[in-house]
Amino acid sequence: MTDQILLQLQQMPDHLQKEVLDFIGYLSSKYQSAENVPQPSRRKKFGKYRGSLKTGLSLPEMNIQLEQLRNEWERPIS
Repeated sequence: MTDQILLQLQQMPDHLQKEVLDFIGYLSSKYQSAENVPQPSRRKKFGKYRGSLKTGLSLPEMNIQLEQLRNEWERPIS
């Protein structure tokens, strides 16, 4: 594969060889910087929401509130 790349590169004019070299540099820096960035863990991402859904309401009480919201949003427009 390297031989094919070199053969094609040698057949290109100088200004295109410079573009290929620039592109190789771009790809190298792009993927080196992507490897160096630590990936955030899922636990940290959702940790700030931990406990936000704890309302203290029972399931029937939540159903009543949801039904009230549905009735409010589904009223006819006149």
